[in-house]
Amino acid sequence: MTDCIPDSISILGTKVSVFESYDQAVQLIRRRIAKRVQTFCIAINPEKVYRARNDAALNRVLESGDIRICDGVGVSIASLLLHRTNLARCTGVDLFLRLMKLSAQEGWKVFLLGASPESNARAAAELVNRFPGLKIAGTQHGFFTDNAEVVQRINESGADLLFVALGSPRQEYWLSEQMPRLNPSFCMGVGGSLDVVSGAAKRAPAVFRKTGTEWLFRLLSQPSRLSRQIALPLFTWAVLKEMRSIRH
Repeated sequence: MTDCIPDSISILGTKVSVFESYDQAVQLIRRRIAKRVQTFCIAINPEKVYRARNDAALNRVLESGDIRICDGVGVSIASLLLHRTNLARCTGVDLFLRLMKLSAQEGWKVFLLGASPESNARAAAELVNRFPGLKIAGTQHGFFTDNAEVVQRINESGADLLFVALGSPRQEYWLSEQMPRLNPSFCMGVGGSLDVVSGAAKRAPAVFRKTGTEWLFRLLSQPSRLSRQIALPLFTWAVLKEMRSIRH
């Protein structure tokens, strides 16, 4: 088995790694951590893809990722429409939880960075309770100003995996900038996952997760997200335009 990154396909200029299943992604990550191959994993959704088209800095950050998972049904559908390739969804929160389980089994140490002090602490306690044997090497809430001090704490903790919950794309910018100074083998931004695990935020019910409409649940729960969700119809329109240009 190889620890090489799988092929990727371009969705409106953003590369997405082609995985057939969660297990394939998890096993690749397992092999890379075991070999101490540093890996930056980014969850790619329609909002990131659309914004990266008009934001060169964000595009460079997404390009810096080693693994770019398909986090969003829109990206999966775009893959079918543009490339006739079945790109399996691999949501950030589910990959995060699977890696927590794997870390407990393998004895790997985890560092949790981000969210509020209360949410961060509750998430750490809940994860240890949910995955017996899980080693939390350290935690740090998201309200910090000294990047160098936080990086030093992470490195001194001996963590094998670092999960950053600073919101997207701030967490991706932070990781992309700090990767050369970070020691953990695996680093990934996890958005609101710590809030979900801690109970501070409610995860979309199963029916929304199965249909890939978590975005709709979040919008209904938080109407203030409307300005961010504008990227979804714009992404859809851009995909349809791309399809038309391919056919002609």
